[in-house]
Amino acid sequence: MRILGWLVSAVGIIGVVICNGLAPLAWVLRSNLRARASDLLAVPDTGLGIAIAVTDSAADWLGEASSSIGVIHARADQLAAGPVTDEAAAGLAAAIDEFLKGPYGTLSTVYAGLRERALAVGDALQSMGRAVPVLSITTVVTDRLQAIDARMLEIETAMTTLGQMGPADLAQPGVAATVAARAAGAEEHIAVIGELVAEVEAWLHESRDRVAEADRRTGRALTLGAVAATAVAFFVAGLNLLLFQQGRRWSRR
Repeated sequence: MRILGWLVSAVGIIGVVICNGLAPLAWVLRSNLRARASDLLAVPDTGLGIAIAVTDSAADWLGEASSSIGVIHARADQLAAGPVTDEAAAGLAAAIDEFLKGPYGTLSTVYAGLRERALAVGDALQSMGRAVPVLSITTVVTDRLQAIDARMLEIETAMTTLGQMGPADLAQPGVAATVAARAAGAEEHIAVIGELVAEVEAWLHESRDRVAEADRRTGRALTLGAVAATAVAFFVAGLNLLLFQQGRRWSRR
């Protein structure tokens, strides 16, 4: 009985030592996993932040483009109403050239960057969403970007053709009225693009909120897991302590 008591005591004390070591190990593991999860989620969060900044820039240049196309519309209406003068025709030609080389040219560049980043972030979120359900975000942004593409192409096609005309061409009968009609169409396109860009920005903000929520949920889950593991370790350690005490009693017989 005494030998059995020694063996039971040894098993008990070994169990206590192991369980006491597992408790802090659970928190070390929790810390490492938390850091890796945060690093993983930081990638789309950074991309979303940049995309949101680019969206703000696109919205600003949409405002500039709208103002510029408004100038073209006003000058075309003035030229169409007459009298037709070289000065008025030259002013309209200059306004068209300014629009294409200035606000619209910059807007096209900014939008290309926005489109690239938004699609890249959407693809990344779709891939991560398979492993992290909270990130399963419907990529409606693709439809919005395609709609913007179509309207940007309409503006470019209409205004580039006009940009190839000189003052003498613009002074021809009926041409100013055509310019005014195309300018009105471009204004409508720009207004709709502004709404679509706002929807893209809303999607980006929603996606960023979901990434932040995924990060918080991951942290809570890992903390709860570590707490549960610690509780189980201490409970088993208590059982082993009782086993050790029983072994001591048997060893005295």
